Amino acid sequence: MQQRPQPIRSPAPALVPAIAVAAATLWQRFLRFDPADPGWADRDRFILSSGRFSALLDWLLAQAGTEPEGDAPFGRHPAREMEAGPPGQGFACAVGQAMGERVLAARFGRTLVDHRTWVLACETDLAAGVSLEAAELAGRMELEKLAVLYEPATDGRQEGRQDGPDAATRFAAAGWAVRQVDASDPDAVAAAIARTQRNRRPTLIACLPGAAPLPLPDPLADTPSWLASGQRGAAARRGWLKRLARHRMAGEFERQLRNRLPPHWPGAMTAGIVDSVPSDAMEAARGDLSALFGALPEAVSLQSASGIAASRANDGPAEPRADAMPAGSGLVMPVASRSPGAPLPGSRHLFCGVQEHGMAAISNGLSLHGGLRPLVSASVLSIDRMRPALRLAALMEQPVVYLLADRAPDGSGWAPVEQFASLRAMPHVFLFRPADPVELAACWRLALAREDGPSLLAVSERARFTGGQANASEPSWRHEGCAQGGYVLAEAATRRDATLIATGPEVAAALAARTRLARLGVDTAVVSLPCWELFADKPAAYHAHVLGSAPRIGIEAASGFGWERWLGPGGVFIGMDGFGPRHRGGRDHAGEHRGVHAAAGPGSFGPRRGDRPDEPAEAGVSSGITSDCISTRVLGLLGMRDADNLNRE
Repeated sequence: MQQRPQPIRSPAPALVPAIAVAAATLWQRFLRFDPADPGWADRDRFILSSGRFSALLDWLLAQAGTEPEGDAPFGRHPAREMEAGPPGQGFACAVGQAMGERVLAARFGRTLVDHRTWVLACETDLAAGVSLEAAELAGRMELEKLAVLYEPATDGRQEGRQDGPDAATRFAAAGWAVRQVDASDPDAVAAAIARTQRNRRPTLIACLPGAAPLPLPDPLADTPSWLASGQRGAAARRGWLKRLARHRMAGEFERQLRNRLPPHWPGAMTAGIVDSVPSDAMEAARGDLSALFGALPEAVSLQSASGIAASRANDGPAEPRADAMPAGSGLVMPVASRSPGAPLPGSRHLFCGVQEHGMAAISNGLSLHGGLRPLVSASVLSIDRMRPALRLAALMEQPVVYLLADRAPDGSGWAPVEQFASLRAMPHVFLFRPADPVELAACWRLALAREDGPSLLAVSERARFTGGQANASEPSWRHEGCAQGGYVLAEAATRRDATLIATGPEVAAALAARTRLARLGVDTAVVSLPCWELFADKPAAYHAHVLGSAPRIGIEAASGFGWERWLGPGGVFIGMDGFGPRHRGGRDHAGEHRGVHAAAGPGSFGPRRGDRPDEPAEAGVSSGITSDCISTRVLGLLGMRDADNLNRE
């Protein structure tokens, strides 16, 4: 793109609000950018926390000489750092951008990474809950290169404004430096911005409006002054390119910016896992997470109190587990610093406590910054609190990876039911539900290889080795099957009488049912379906090969919404049609509702093994889905009456 003098023109009005004067002052005097390369890696980031400022950004781009030809939304012009989202999402993303700058600077030094993150916001944005969570985390991290210029509410009736403390009061309590300035005075604005560059903590600048909208001051409407600002950034970029050429880690820096994984990472990850074979997928996930940070220097962990590395099942909120963090990875925090948002400077680990919405939005900013791969550790249930940020990540096709603990706290009715169906309905989102540690290893590789959207790995302590053997070295065909999204885990001995299709820990229950049915002369195949999105993308011939033409039974400890696409018109689903037997007013008996069979029945909860030595442990029974339940439904579907004989064997 060429720099070109041009007059002030639409969309800037003749009279502009004071916040526009402040933004123009920032761009003309401080913002570091190069119109010839808007995507320069060490440019300052400029984030709009509200879509209401989009026209102002168009005008700023035009004045700076970086305006593209025609409309250029996010993804088509580097200067548009993110897509406009709900209130507060832009601000929280900016916190992630500033965190990303610090993490990369700790690895590559200030010679390559030394830029600032600027945010333009209104009070409505800063009053959103996600903003308050992100602001507190930013204050505890002391992100001194983050500054927010915001437009305060001029009366108590601004949309979204509630009675109570204003943004300045709340942010000051969160550890921010707070300033007020007459935004109609460019010199006063410039002085306030200059002070932010000397602060040791993030800064909030309240841009107070004048009595009425003012014409744009002459110095800010001067075309040569705008061109000078671009030339200043061009000189900074040329100097940066020279430093990059001489840097000893230039190749590694460029690899991370291109979002390319190191070629050795799968082997290094495997070597980093402890020699003892994990007993279940959740234990394997802890080891995988530790090994990942040894193999991927670009990995950044954001962990909630409900995350896998933070606590075991039924333990409640807990501090980060030091034994899950590898030595020398920058993940282990000193005991005195183990509080949400207080990591060591440059640490690649952030413990967020219960501030899960802010955590998810920050992960979007880390991904948008470039050069980093955010990994979010939370629970399946907490995804409902993070949904706006997850949806924005999907909209922007950001490769954020979520590691979700699939468990219900203390066995209550707060068990995942509708979450899987809703996540599968979200565009660009891949949900992985591995059956055991072998599938988990394959799902990690598939999730980290994605570049076009977020991936979620729902991992359960009930997901044990499906073959009943403690051996992590499985044939490669299982990894290849996971890459297809679904595969035949156990084929029928002769002709299929039925096909059992399961995900996650329910695969083990399906295998146990297959063994029990075989003794009655019913020959079944078991299909594992760890990722619907990958499987749906395969040809119809592959679907027919895997699913077969025999009656199909879908098995998942969740809602059956969406399963009809795999089961066909004559299929049966075994799952949940309520919140479980312990919720108030819930049913504790087996029943049917719109074709969905609730597998939870009296006495069906609690771990058990098969009645015979050749039957594997039923990893899925704690969800209420047992091999007895599956076998009974299969026999009923086939018109057989041997359920009593099955239970007596």
